[in-house]
Amino acid sequence: MLSSLPPTFRFSFPPLHLQPDISYPHPNRRNIKYNLLSSFKWRLTDPAKRTSSLRCSAPQNLLGGMRYLGCSYGYLIFSNREHCLLLDVYSGAEVRPPQLKSTGNHEIYYGILVAALNSPNSCLLLCSRSSMFQWQVGTNSWLEHPFDGERILQIVFFKDEMFAMDFLERLHRIRLAPQLSVQEVAVVWGEDMVVGLNFKPWLVVCGDMLLLVDLSVSIDVVSGFSGTFKVFRLDFSVEPAKWVKVENLGNNALFVSFDRRNQTFACMGPEKWGGKSNCIYVASRSEDSAEAWTVVELGQAVPSTTLCCSYRLEPIQAPSGHSNQPQNLWVLPSLVYGVRQ
Repeated sequence: MLSSLPPTFRFSFPPLHLQPDISYPHPNRRNIKYNLLSSFKWRLTDPAKRTSSLRCSAPQNLLGGMRYLGCSYGYLIFSNREHCLLLDVYSGAEVRPPQLKSTGNHEIYYGILVAALNSPNSCLLLCSRSSMFQWQVGTNSWLEHPFDGERILQIVFFKDEMFAMDFLERLHRIRLAPQLSVQEVAVVWGEDMVVGLNFKPWLVVCGDMLLLVDLSVSIDVVSGFSGTFKVFRLDFSVEPAKWVKVENLGNNALFVSFDRRNQTFACMGPEKWGGKSNCIYVASRSEDSAEAWTVVELGQAVPSTTLCCSYRLEPIQAPSGHSNQPQNLWVLPSLVYGVRQ
C-alpha cells in the first residue's frame, strides 16, 4: 500500500518505532561490543495505531557476534571488522556486502547508506578512525579512502548533498566523487545557542531546512534533572552560514533517537494520523523506560524520566551519542523508498 502512494504523501505519515528485544543471551549485555544476531528480535509499532505491532526476527543462519553501526533507509547495519550485514527492519531479509580485506587497527563505528538500496547510485559507507570504506551496491569489492578527521557523530542528506557533524560539533560537507573529500563548513554559532554540555545535538532535515536540535540539560540538587529542546536552522544565505533559532516548528513534528547514527525524520501535518505539531518525538532508551517514546512540545520541559533513563547508560561527563547495540529508534521501512520520485 505504501509503495502505491504518490510522492507528495511520503512524509505525511510518521516513521515506525523499532523496539529491540533486550533479552540478549549474555550476562553483561550492556558492555559487550558484539551481539549474537541469530537471536536478535525486534518489534515495529505505528504511532498512529499503537495497539497493533509487527514482531520481526533475524534469520537463524547469521554470523556470530556483530557490532551495531546504525540504521539507514530501512536497514539495520552491523559489522565485525571483516564482515558487514544489512537487515531489513520490515521483512528481516539480509544483504551481505563483500568481505572487508582490512580495517587496520581501528574498529568501524558508523555505517550508512547514501541512497535507498534499490537506487542505481546506492552505496554503503563505513567509517573508522583511519578510513572510510565505500561499497557500491551490486559490486564485489570495497574502495578504501584514508580519513584522519575527527570521529563522525551523524550524517544527513540535504538538497542532494551529504553533511556530517563530528564529535566536536563541527559541520562538514562530504563528497564521494571524483574522490572522497571532507570539507568543514564555516558556521557561526549564535549568541543564543547554549548547546547542552551533556548531550550531542541532532541534525534533522525538515523540508528545505537543515535543523539542529539541541537538548540542554541541567542538574539541580532539589529537582534533579531538567532540560528543554532548542531548535536552530542553518541559514546558508549569509557568509559564513549561521544557526538561527526556530521558535516554532509550525505544522511539523520531528523524530529523534539517542543514537545519532539512526535516521532522524520530520513529518508534515501530524494531526492527520493523530499526532501533534510543533513537537519532538523522542524514542526512549530500550531498557530503562516504560514508555516507548516521549512527545515534547518545543520550548516545554523534557520529562525527567526521559533524561534519567538517558543518563543511566552513558557517563554524564561525555555521552557518546553512539551505542554498541540497537536501542529504540525511528525508521521508515525500505519499501517506502520504492515510491518513484
